[in-house]
Amino acid sequence: MVYWYLDEKEIRKQKWETCDTKKEAKARKTFIEFYQQTNGLVIVPLSEQYALERENAQKELENPNSDIILREFLEIFVSIYGISKWSANTFSSKQSSINNYINPTIGDWKLSEITTQKLSKYYNDLLNVPEVPRANRKATGRCVQPANIKKIHDIIRCALNQAILWEYLDTKMRNPASLATLPKIPKVWRDVWSIDTFKQAISIVDDDVLLICIHLAFSCSLRIGEITGLTWKDIIIDEESIENGTARVIVNKELARVSLNAMQKLKEKDIIKIFPTQKPHATTRLVLKTPKTESSKRTIWLPKTVATLLCQYKQDQFELKEFLGSAYHDYDLVIALENGNPVESRIVRDRFQTLCEQNDFEIVVFHSLRHLSTGYKLKMTNGDIKSVQGDTGHAEAEW
Repeated sequence: MVYWYLDEKEIRKQKWETCDTKKEAKARKTFIEFYQQTNGLVIVPLSEQYALERENAQKELENPNSDIILREFLEIFVSIYGISKWSANTFSSKQSSINNYINPTIGDWKLSEITTQKLSKYYNDLLNVPEVPRANRKATGRCVQPANIKKIHDIIRCALNQAILWEYLDTKMRNPASLATLPKIPKVWRDVWSIDTFKQAISIVDDDVLLICIHLAFSCSLRIGEITGLTWKDIIIDEESIENGTARVIVNKELARVSLNAMQKLKEKDIIKIFPTQKPHATTRLVLKTPKTESSKRTIWLPKTVATLLCQYKQDQFELKEFLGSAYHDYDLVIALENGNPVESRIVRDRFQTLCEQNDFEIVVFHSLRHLSTGYKLKMTNGDIKSVQGDTGHAEAEW
């Protein structure tokens, strides 16, 4: 039996499976539909494997251990709540926080003995704990920052909420994390170019990929992952649409690098496409994935100048494809390397940094172009926040 499923016009194929009878095939199809409805865009496991996972999880919930320690409960919490609720990136990030900052320090605390006072002291003590560098990154020498402590707190608070719901803790008690005191997060104002600097920059950029990325970040208020994840079928730039002002960009996915372990644990939930890796033993994969929130899925109208620029860029890319033939890896990506492979966010950021340094522009991060775009659109619409929110994809109208 073969079963296909559809998500945002992206088709992925369920693996071939053999069933002895038509009845069995129909039952399997029904199970696949149920599983995907519950878990989203995933490759569906065998029914027996799924049943075993559910049975083990149910046993954990039906026999809560009142003497359980925090690290043991977090393992249950991640395997049940995390796998159900988190995306691959979120799963990887939260698992790292648990492994690096929670388990080594308070993992042996008994769940029943956690108090608001203990947690408040723990959060304050984290200010003196050195940051654990990301994989393949150098240590910064900094200690854990207040913003990261807030993320650690969010994990603990959510986990303790579930501990109460699952009756590991008294169901009548208040979550001890709910009133814990956290270090104050200082406000950091991001430097942003002026419109004049932006105009000067786009007039001298000689890197076609960077130029398109800059235009899309400003004109469409796109995040870097949304830009690098665009495919040509998401760009409506035919002559008629440009002429009548309906040229547009459809945002429904993003490019991201995710942990292979997290992706496997989540059974490829929300993953649309996995790109081939150049390093067989790499622990991460570059993927196209669905956006984190529903509000991030949106349609944005293109200015005529940007639409025309995209047309020329598409024609140049087509000619390169024709010239390279089979050496070009055609993934239909708008932003692609010379051989068609995806362009990681760090490549765009590095090229943008070089542009700033070589031309004595104010040093800003690439994401600041999105802030410049938001401010400019608010000015042009006389402060119409809701209108601008439709372009930016923010879940809430707050800046």
